[in-house]
Amino acid sequence: MLAVFNVTGCRRWSGRIASLGRALSLAFQVSLLLSGLGAASSGSANETLLVGVYHNPPKLFVDDQGRLRGVLGELLEAIARQEEWSLESIACEFQHCLELLERGDIDLMPDVAWSEERAQRVAFHHEPIMHTWSQLYQHEGEGVEAILDLEQKRVAVVKGSIQQEYLRAVTERFDVMVAWHLVDSYAEGFQAVATGEADLAVSDHLFGDWRAHNYGLFETPIIFQPIRLFYAGSPTLSATVLERIDSVLRRWKQDPRSEYFVTLRAWRAEAPPAGIIPAWLWWCFGLLATICALTLGVALWLRRRMTLNRAQLKANEAMLATILDSVDAYIYIKTPALRYQYVNRRVSELFGLPAEQILGKSDEAFFDSETAQEVAQVDRNVMESGKKITIEESNVLQSDSHVRTFLSIKMPLVLAPGEPASLCGISTEVTDFLEMQSRSNHLTFYDALTGLPNRRLLMESLTREIAQENSARPYSALLVIDLDNFHLINDIQGHESGDQLLIDVAKHLRQHLPEGAVLARFSGDEFVALLARLGEHQADTAIGAEHAARQLLEAVSTLRTGNALPVSASIGITLFDGVEHSMNSVLQQADLALQQAKTAGGNTLRFFNQAMQTSLIERANLEADLHHALARNELALHYQRQVDHQGVTIGVEALLRWYHPQRGWVSPATFIPLAEETGLIVPIGYWVLKSACEQLAKWSHQAPYATLTISVNVSSVQFQQPEFVRNLEGLLAQTQAPPGRLVLEVTESLLMREPKRVRNTMLKLRAQGIRFAIDDFGTGYSSLSYLKRLPLDELKIDRSFIRELLTDKADAAIVDTTILLAVSLGLTVVAEGVEKTEQLDWLKGHGCYRYQGYLFGRPMPIDNLFESY
Repeated sequence: MLAVFNVTGCRRWSGRIASLGRALSLAFQVSLLLSGLGAASSGSANETLLVGVYHNPPKLFVDDQGRLRGVLGELLEAIARQEEWSLESIACEFQHCLELLERGDIDLMPDVAWSEERAQRVAFHHEPIMHTWSQLYQHEGEGVEAILDLEQKRVAVVKGSIQQEYLRAVTERFDVMVAWHLVDSYAEGFQAVATGEADLAVSDHLFGDWRAHNYGLFETPIIFQPIRLFYAGSPTLSATVLERIDSVLRRWKQDPRSEYFVTLRAWRAEAPPAGIIPAWLWWCFGLLATICALTLGVALWLRRRMTLNRAQLKANEAMLATILDSVDAYIYIKTPALRYQYVNRRVSELFGLPAEQILGKSDEAFFDSETAQEVAQVDRNVMESGKKITIEESNVLQSDSHVRTFLSIKMPLVLAPGEPASLCGISTEVTDFLEMQSRSNHLTFYDALTGLPNRRLLMESLTREIAQENSARPYSALLVIDLDNFHLINDIQGHESGDQLLIDVAKHLRQHLPEGAVLARFSGDEFVALLARLGEHQADTAIGAEHAARQLLEAVSTLRTGNALPVSASIGITLFDGVEHSMNSVLQQADLALQQAKTAGGNTLRFFNQAMQTSLIERANLEADLHHALARNELALHYQRQVDHQGVTIGVEALLRWYHPQRGWVSPATFIPLAEETGLIVPIGYWVLKSACEQLAKWSHQAPYATLTISVNVSSVQFQQPEFVRNLEGLLAQTQAPPGRLVLEVTESLLMREPKRVRNTMLKLRAQGIRFAIDDFGTGYSSLSYLKRLPLDELKIDRSFIRELLTDKADAAIVDTTILLAVSLGLTVVAEGVEKTEQLDWLKGHGCYRYQGYLFGRPMPIDNLFESY
């Protein structure tokens, strides 16, 4: 095809040569006409043009005598001399020059890149002066290699340039956040990077090659926006001026010795010179050269092609082998006779043999006979059905009695048309995963030390027993067994002796309980026994429970520690039939009975009775006092600092405290649940929010504290109130507190309760600018699919995970996973309970950059909080 095309081209040029004589005759006549036109257009000579010049060497600048310099400046001076124009220059910044050009205040502006938008506002000639492109420059070692690396970078760019428009569009498309540093020239941009005001600078490559090294900058691989440069004219400029510029440029570009190429070489911006020989002659020469090359080189080409194909085939085979050997899976191909045809490195490691000793053999050579038969049956089924399958296989190697489990994908594989299909298999060993899953399931429901059911399994058993729907409703008994003075054994003999004692106690208790009873280790040295359905009558059930409890007491009393210390226990018993009982009430009653047994001196048992309700009276008194706490100004807010990874305070959390005149400081864990149960949390919570808003309003007028946030815990009871949104909006309007500095902390349980209603409430408050944080994350049960739809800003990791972070791998894994989850949801992570520098370092290294805890300060009144801030 190439030869035909060139011959055709030569024939066309031969026709043109034949008509060359006629063309010369016609050209003579046309020259007479052009001379007349030249005389008519002589009015453009001696014309004075006002040129707007912005400082952009080496392309354009003005010297001390006011003359145009640089590549584009000197070319314009040369054109003006030839066309007998007078040039007057006016210095201006790039954007200002454009504005002057648009208004017609200047005639020409050199060094303007064409764009469709600019072409609607100013005039352009057609022949580009030169081509260039834009590039980013940085300090050595900055590490920016692609557009995505510009995240959070400060980029210096000429204000109003098409480079700025292009980069802004690209970074916005890829959601890359860039801080733009606008400058008036490339030199100012380079200076900004050199002085640290910017991280990178945008320049065309000519200026960058000319001056970047003077500022200690180097080019990045980011090259963009190849552009054509022109002399732009004002809308009022005569079209003849731009046409003359085009005419001169086209003529100059045909002559390598013209002013055009002399100027480019002087400024080291050479362009490839146009050929001196006419283009049609080059076509003819090219045709002849092509025919010779085809004639002489076809054999060499074919031979080289075959060599390259063989080399490429070997390279592809080597690359494929490398990839398959690197995959963490067992990959193999078997012939239709089920003999190994290919194995990767993992299969060789499994069998402990090199691939050469595996190929050609069947599974009987590597697995025990039973495994080999099962594998062969599966493989034959795949070959006969022609379908891919996924199967879990349990295999035993001849050299190992250990059962190994594999998840295998097997499929027919046709290696050549017309040949029987082979079998391809990809197997992944899941032995360790299944064992870990089994251990994890056991740890979920069983105590690691004693092997007994744990608290969770007992609670589930107790809940099922209470929720039974039998019409007879037989009585059951719950026994709480606690060792007396167990802490002394740990203190005197050490925790190892204490653990051994717990193991022995569990063994003896299990042996002396009736069949069908559930025995669990509840916590520490506390065990719980559930005796289900002992009898239809309460009295009979009480007798049976007491008999079992005394057997347990006797069994424990026979034990001795390593130093022969006596061991005894106390037991609390409650009876229930599920009619008027809940799981919590049954456990509470048994625990109250246990406390009575402890008070009686231990080594005894007690049944729950109404006399134990005395403790409830104390609760009622506390509730009555709480009713008056707000009116008596006994409540106060203490604040705890929240800091970032640089130790800078970014906010505080408001924590409610109660100082009782007689009781002293009352624990929040005591009175806040009581306030929620009684509904007092609503007025108390309103007071807390009001106090926080008033504090934010004060800070908004104090520069050091104006950016700080206040986090406020919101009770689920308070949040569910119909007037909650209206009340909070009223507080913000009344106090003039900035809503964006108020963070409401909500719990997972609140978010999962009526999620649609909660979401609507949060969206209304978010519209006001209020932010939300999920508190104590990981201690509740969340629907992650719903959490991602909530307008959350922060996620606070509960202190219980931070406390054992450095010693408990499970806690570390939970924290690490939580941080990754928060980042994927776009949430800020705050770690609570940070008390050690080692914890802080760990959190920083795993992507958590906000903290709260005793390491940075305890909660304290606002007046004392910032004494050292």
